[in-house]
Amino acid sequence: MAETYKTITNVPGWVDLLTSDGVPDSVATLYKYVPLLFRAVQLRCDALSSVPVNIYKGEENEVDWPYPTKLGNLLWQWEASNLLSGAAYGEIVKNKSGFRKDIKYRNPFDMDVKYDRGVYQFKQNSSGAVWHNEPEAGKYQMLYIHEFDPTQDTGPGVGAGKASNIDAKLLYAISKFPEMYFEGGAMPVTLLGIDSNDRNEIERIQNWFRRSATAIKNAFRVLGVRAGSITPVTLTPPLKDLSFPEISEMAKDNIAMAFGIKQTLLDSEAANYATAQEDRLSFYEDTIKPRARLFEDALNEQLLARDGLRLEFRFSEMDIFQEDESERADLLSKLTMAGLPIEVALELAGYKLTDEQAAMLESHQEQLDDRIDETPVDERTTELRKWQKFAEKRVKEGKELREFETSVIEPSLHGAISGALESAKTTEEVKRIFDSVITWRGYP
Repeated sequence: MAETYKTITNVPGWVDLLTSDGVPDSVATLYKYVPLLFRAVQLRCDALSSVPVNIYKGEENEVDWPYPTKLGNLLWQWEASNLLSGAAYGEIVKNKSGFRKDIKYRNPFDMDVKYDRGVYQFKQNSSGAVWHNEPEAGKYQMLYIHEFDPTQDTGPGVGAGKASNIDAKLLYAISKFPEMYFEGGAMPVTLLGIDSNDRNEIERIQNWFRRSATAIKNAFRVLGVRAGSITPVTLTPPLKDLSFPEISEMAKDNIAMAFGIKQTLLDSEAANYATAQEDRLSFYEDTIKPRARLFEDALNEQLLARDGLRLEFRFSEMDIFQEDESERADLLSKLTMAGLPIEVALELAGYKLTDEQAAMLESHQEQLDDRIDETPVDERTTELRKWQKFAEKRVKEGKELREFETSVIEPSLHGAISGALESAKTTEEVKRIFDSVITWRGYP
């Protein structure tokens, strides 16, 4: 049977750090020391809290946020709480008469949640204060928003920070090791082969190497020994070989995926401007909009409904969506001028109407049809063809189109045709505009 021997394997120092107690397990602590995790949280919170918000009383009356604490600050802190701890808390502050006078952020790492027979109990560990929610009765003392957890329904869930905890710890260990390396004098682990049985001599050489490796002032000290008596063997690979870029990139990708953020947003040099803009729009569409709905529903149900208020996030007012809205409006105009029914054109252009908006459109269409029916078709068509010939002549002569005066064509249709004619450059384009109008009686 062959003899077996123990040996030393070249394991990077950061692996020892990762598998020991040297890396914090708390997401809150990792947030302070892992730049990518810090940036991901900041980006998510900044994005959500910067979306314009409107508060309505009733259907249309716009009012101000009714509490002294700024809503933007609360949204930022609540989103950070959800990402790092899986839950967010806001104490609904009341006076002795039960009047709601403010809402205050509460640290999720200082809160315990218990649920029993329809009642939530929230306890603040630092002060011992207790609050209760009874959702079925519509009674709330604490705004409570929590992430999903497949193992339970009532307590804090799994936030993006927890889902990427292992990857954050990995990045911490990789970045921490160089600091420890230089604190140790930038001296790799070295095996000294000493050709001597003298224990005192061996200890003297070991101590000299140890002192020389821990301070710059010892860099030029000299130790005299018998030639060939020491054979140093470096066990640790060079520092440049210990970074493991593939593992580091994998950890970064996992964190970005958990937070729903493209790498282009976390790394300014990851893509060109056009790609970064496209990814930014995708980030708001796929990540921030769903988060906004979560907060919108929670605030409306737990806080604002009691006072007859309603909150809405207004993404369409953001600059990043303005260009997209302009392109969709242009497409809608082209589709309608091509003769498509307005309902079909809206759908193809990406507009989604609420039930109320659809009903208003249908009512408007019926009223328009009634007005059209009141005008003899022949007279209306004759007037349109007259306008067409007038426009074709002006375009053919290279002249600017003038206002066409008529009492037969209804004002809404007159305005739509005038707007469409502004972009017409040829007689064919003019003819196509009027043909589509005459073909589709329900226009516009």
